[in-house]
Amino acid sequence: MKTKALLTLIFVAAAATALAQVTIKGKVTDKAGNPLIGASVTIKGAIDGASTDTLGAFHFKTKRKGAQAVVATYIGYECFSKPIAIGNQTIDLHIILKETPTAIKDVVITAGSFEAGDKKKGVTLKPLDIYTTASASGDMYGALNTLPGTAAMPDDGRLFVRGGDAYESLTFIDGLRIKNPYSSSMPDLPSRGRYAPQLFTGTTFSSGGYSAQYGQALSSALILQTTGIASKNQWGFGLLSVGVNGSETLANENSSISAQVEYYNLKPYYSVVEQKYHWNKYPETFGTTIVGRQKVGRTGLLKVMSTLQMSHSNLQFPDFNDQAKLKDIDLKSKNFAVNMSYTDSWGKGWSIKAGAALSVDDNRTAPFGNKVYEFNTYLQSKVVVKKEFSSTFNINGGFEVSPNSFMQKYWEQETLKSRTSFSDNNLSPFIEVEAMLFNKLAVRGGLRGEYSSLLNEKKVAPRLSLAWLVGDYSQLSVATGIFYQTPEDQLLRFTHNLNFEKANHYIINYQITKNDRIFRVEAYRKDYSSLVRFNKEQFYNPTLYNNDGNGYAQGFELFWRDQKTVKNLDYWVSYSYIDSKRLYRDFTAKATPTFAPKHNVSVVGKWFVPDISTQFGATAMLASGRPYNNPTSSTFMDGITKSYFNISLNVSYIFQFFGKTSVLYLQTNNLLGRNNVYGYNFYKDAAGAYQQMPVTSSEKRGFLFGVFLNW
Repeated sequence: MKTKALLTLIFVAAAATALAQVTIKGKVTDKAGNPLIGASVTIKGAIDGASTDTLGAFHFKTKRKGAQAVVATYIGYECFSKPIAIGNQTIDLHIILKETPTAIKDVVITAGSFEAGDKKKGVTLKPLDIYTTASASGDMYGALNTLPGTAAMPDDGRLFVRGGDAYESLTFIDGLRIKNPYSSSMPDLPSRGRYAPQLFTGTTFSSGGYSAQYGQALSSALILQTTGIASKNQWGFGLLSVGVNGSETLANENSSISAQVEYYNLKPYYSVVEQKYHWNKYPETFGTTIVGRQKVGRTGLLKVMSTLQMSHSNLQFPDFNDQAKLKDIDLKSKNFAVNMSYTDSWGKGWSIKAGAALSVDDNRTAPFGNKVYEFNTYLQSKVVVKKEFSSTFNINGGFEVSPNSFMQKYWEQETLKSRTSFSDNNLSPFIEVEAMLFNKLAVRGGLRGEYSSLLNEKKVAPRLSLAWLVGDYSQLSVATGIFYQTPEDQLLRFTHNLNFEKANHYIINYQITKNDRIFRVEAYRKDYSSLVRFNKEQFYNPTLYNNDGNGYAQGFELFWRDQKTVKNLDYWVSYSYIDSKRLYRDFTAKATPTFAPKHNVSVVGKWFVPDISTQFGATAMLASGRPYNNPTSSTFMDGITKSYFNISLNVSYIFQFFGKTSVLYLQTNNLLGRNNVYGYNFYKDAAGAYQQMPVTSSEKRGFLFGVFLNW
């Protein structure tokens, strides 16, 4: 009741203030009339302002009167300033920004990086793109799997990038690492991302060679930027074939608070769509997200986001020792995460960004009558200070402190067999320089330190990236660097006598961007060393763990996106060739891992029909067969599954409900009902002979239906 009263007071105060304010609205475009999304428009010397939406439009209120100046800024464009006289009438402006080709951030370093936001040029995927990608089912990781460098892994759901394991790809929110961004899942069933795409204004998917500000990821970094202060009060409701969700946002010019609650129960859906497994307890999930934003002083902004997710499921799964028998697996999971960041400008080119992120995971698994309890807390604190000396030269530096605590208990038939725990403190200072040379060459060089108290090891990782404008619409980029990562918690529970794992990246990229069309080609090489190895039969023996593993991944990628040729049609095509081999973990020989199919192709199309306010979407994904190990073969990992092929379709009908835009959504996956095989599980029968069981999707075709209402 106290919370409700407080929110009501905020709403009333905002409404009263609005009565004395004047509205300033308009549109921001480039000289060709294209909208600039995410441009900042403010009153000079005040905090009154707003960012442009997907149409380049802005809208805000101000209490200022008389002679003022409107200022508009956008990365890669000259600052715009115009004097205005504010009286009692609404002011409508059309602001045209001019490009500044000599600014650092106009020459985007694209080697190994897909800019998926609105504030930079390059290959972009907006939050709406994620929702409307047919194969993604509203999951950002599903949408990213249509980009080059990723491998189609529908039985897992996580990101596997350029021949790297899933643990090598980390997720960062507002610069801070999120320890576990995926939901917990059962064997051979995919997980999903915990965070909704609408929480973010931009996404940078770096498939290699990323900035020295980020570490502890051998392969890639997914860098997410959260939204700012909400522009208006709003509440929404969603009814889906798998559950319901609701949200409410209260906002004024200086702050906003949003809350979302979701509940998913797959029993109704699984009762209609036939499943491969029998569920004793249908998957059930409850989640909530609270987001707060507060302006601090003239230029500061405080962001806080917290999430809580709880899930429970129980299914019958084939016994590893006898596939004819089915035994129960019970999974209960709780995840709590909070992310807090503060940004401010100190004037004269100085700015600061500081924050902290806490992740708490509580997983209780009961496989085949045994029990496993894991509890993990991870905290990262980070400070970054930046100095812009000019539009062509800046330096930023800072440090991270990341304590990690892990505990696991294991019972066999109610008897406690083992208990392991450890704590590790990681300290990582970094410094990075960006410069523009000769008006055509952008340079980014940095150094990052890595220290682990548990491993008692220190490392220095240099990074270097270049981008050269070779034409009015094209550029050549290169990137290289050294990347270190602490071994996974599941390995450190057996021994602490290990070292950092290591990868060296080498990337070259060529990109053309013109008339809403993008073409890029990229080649890369990754060399692994100091990978952890152990004996599969004696995985519990700490003396058999070492860092003698190694490997490589190399290949090339193509990407084409066209939003211009056909009116209202947007499509992209991506292709990846991956050649990867490694000797790590329980591998007995150097081989291609199961998560690195040689060829991956994705075709994504979206066609909007204005006459019926409907968007039609389609995704086709094709991948070559995946390697697997057959224990009856004398050669390690010499098996290959058949190729993977999937077509997904979706339809989004946009309609007005009480004057507000709402959406009716329908999606189907694996339209052709293809029996894709992702690998094989091997079991011994009563005679001791190996029998194989294919790993396939839990359903022949998947469906998703939803109605989303907004007020």
